[in-house]
Amino acid sequence: MAGTGDAHMRPADQAVLRGDEVVVEFPMKRGAVVQAVSGISIDVLPGETLGLVGESGCGKSTLAKSILQLPPPTGGSVSFRGKELTSLSREELRQLRPQLQVIFQDPISSLNPRRRVRDIVAESIAIWGDEAGDADERVAKVFTDVGLDAEVVGDRYPHEFSGGQAQRICIGRALVPDPEVLVCDEPVSALDVSVQAQILNLLEDMKARYGLSMLFIAHDLGVVKNISDRVAVMYLGKLCEVASPDKMYAEPAHPYTEALIAAVPSAEKIDIDAIPKGQLPSPMNPPSGCRFRTRCPRADQLCADEEPQMRRVAPDHFVACHHPNEVTGDVPVPTAASAG
Repeated sequence: MAGTGDAHMRPADQAVLRGDEVVVEFPMKRGAVVQAVSGISIDVLPGETLGLVGESGCGKSTLAKSILQLPPPTGGSVSFRGKELTSLSREELRQLRPQLQVIFQDPISSLNPRRRVRDIVAESIAIWGDEAGDADERVAKVFTDVGLDAEVVGDRYPHEFSGGQAQRICIGRALVPDPEVLVCDEPVSALDVSVQAQILNLLEDMKARYGLSMLFIAHDLGVVKNISDRVAVMYLGKLCEVASPDKMYAEPAHPYTEALIAAVPSAEKIDIDAIPKGQLPSPMNPPSGCRFRTRCPRADQLCADEEPQMRRVAPDHFVACHHPNEVTGDVPVPTAASAG
């Protein structure tokens, strides 16, 4: 049975990917340890996209890499299709790698500058074997699926492409092994705004075409709003809130989520008062109790003394806060008049 901090978790047998109480620590000088991820639990159901959001330095990418066992977490467990990954041998984990693929933040630097892009995309076929048919046909199909012509781009090198084109190549490389789960580590943050929507639409298309489940990481709630089925907000190694993007935008329960929404650029005036003051505390010496309390206008002694646990505040809406906003769970349906 899940603990109080795991109230947002679904039954384990429903998840394709699951992390339970994941902890990631890094050794520092003189025996000190920094805890980048502090007991986070997340799950992704088949065909679902989980958006993981938080400001830079909160541990999002570290959590994603630990789920992929790059390297394994310091504590907790990670399972794929019910199989515990942290206890697998190196060879057993290697056999599962095709099912768990990743797209990185900077597409240019994640491609080998000395290899032609056709060889980069085809590399996984050489590593894991060509059991699904002709390698050239598979590579050509993937290029077509991501909107590139293999005959035109195949013999070129990564530096000859724009950021958006390079990210399409990275997506193609990840799709060649026919994975079940795609981890997207801020895949659009290094791209021009005009290109971001194209890549997000491409990922949605590939999700449907390849039957993918996705863990999508971003620091901007606006980016994950349309691509995610569920959103988890992270702050300084902990989860703050979990809900559908519509519910989270309409009625954010945690003050940090409210601040992230206020920081999303829009045609409306930004609520400056909602943006948290101060800097993200150091993970080497996090605040006691609630980690957001040093920047929260509602913080009191309870917030300093006791760590808030994840609890349900509305259907499919969970928050870790002693003083959350009141939510109804009802999401307003946009009308033609309000949309205009």
